[in-house]
Amino acid sequence: MNRLFYLISICFVFWSCDNSRLFETNIDIVDNVWSLQQVPSFEYDNIDTISEQRLLVNIRHSSAYPFSNLWLFIHTISPDNTHSVDTLECLLAQDNGKWLGDGLGDIWDIQIMYDNRSFELEGRYTFRVEQAMRHGDLSHIEYLPGIMEIGLRIEKTNY
Repeated sequence: MNRLFYLISICFVFWSCDNSRLFETNIDIVDNVWSLQQVPSFEYDNIDTISEQRLLVNIRHSSAYPFSNLWLFIHTISPDNTHSVDTLECLLAQDNGKWLGDGLGDIWDIQIMYDNRSFELEGRYTFRVEQAMRHGDLSHIEYLPGIMEIGLRIEKTNY
């Protein structure tokens, strides 16, 4: 029982020492198959309109993921309802097929740098992450197997 308490305490200390993190949330993908209809949404309440912040996309996938990359559309809705869309290619594997990121068994975690930016407005920013993978004929891949979680992390760049 004491070992469990110490283990939990140590994990809490390491987790709480992440002073650069301003926001981080991960959303489970239903049945580890990302459909076009599932568009994870993240809401970030910004209070800093001066400092530059780093935005990262968190991806958890299994070794069953059939591609070496993942294309995303990232929709940003500002507090004044301004809407923008960016396209991001996330490299998940090297040319030789070796997965990038941190792995345990057949589960892989990777953070992909999305942007460095200063948020001009105080208030709630909404980020929607949409999978944008396509077949060779450029039709959408309706169901993308092997994706387990998608997340967004926002952190201080000057830390």
